[in-house]
Amino acid sequence: MISLDLENIEKKYGDHTILSFEKWRLDSGIYWIKGGNGTGKTTLFRVISGQTSFKGELSLNQISLKKEPVAYRAMISYAEAEPQYPSFITGNELLNYHIAVRKADRLAAEDIIEQFGMTAFMNNKIGGYSSGMLKKLSLICAFTGDIQLYILDEPLITIDADSAQVLYRLINKYREKGSSFLLSSHQELEAGQLTLKATFQIKDRKIEAC
Repeated sequence: MISLDLENIEKKYGDHTILSFEKWRLDSGIYWIKGGNGTGKTTLFRVISGQTSFKGELSLNQISLKKEPVAYRAMISYAEAEPQYPSFITGNELLNYHIAVRKADRLAAEDIIEQFGMTAFMNNKIGGYSSGMLKKLSLICAFTGDIQLYILDEPLITIDADSAQVLYRLINKYREKGSSFLLSSHQELEAGQLTLKATFQIKDRKIEAC
C-alpha cells in the first residue's frame, strides 16, 4: 500500500501559475492523468518526482520530500515524456547506473530489454538512438528495481504497437507485485489493458476527477 499526499501545492514559472490546489491524496493503484499539452501534467509529475521546486507539502508513505529527500526519491521511478541522456554513453552504461543505485537484479533488467527488442542496441552510443529507442531505454531504466511508485509521463508516445503491449504487460505485472502507477497521456489508453483506480485531469490549475 502507498499513501501519496500533496497539500497546499503551488508551482509557478515566473509570474505564470501552473498548479495551485489545497489537497490531493492517492493510495495504491493505477491512475491516469489525461489532458492535452500545456495543461500541467508534466509539471505535476516533476513536482511529485522531486525534479522541480514548489511551494507546499508532499509526502509518500509519510516520508516528506523536503525533509527526507533521499528516502523519498528512493521510492519513486520517473520516466520523462521526452527523455534526454548524454549522447556519448551507451544504453548499458545508463542502465548499469540505475542497477547500481537501486541495487537491482541484472537478469530482470535483461528480460525487459529483450521484451522491448533492445538487446542488440544496448552497447551502442545513445547519440545514435532514434526517438523510439530512447523512449524504450527510458522505460527499461524506469522498470529496473523494486519501486513503490512509478511515474510514467506520456509513456505511449514514439513507441510502436508491439512495445505498447509490452508496456501494458509490465504495468500489470508490477501492479500485481504491489507497485502503483501514475500515468499521463493526451491520447486514449487501449481499452481493457489496464484496471484504473481513477482518472484525473488538471483544470484551472487544480486536479479534478474525470
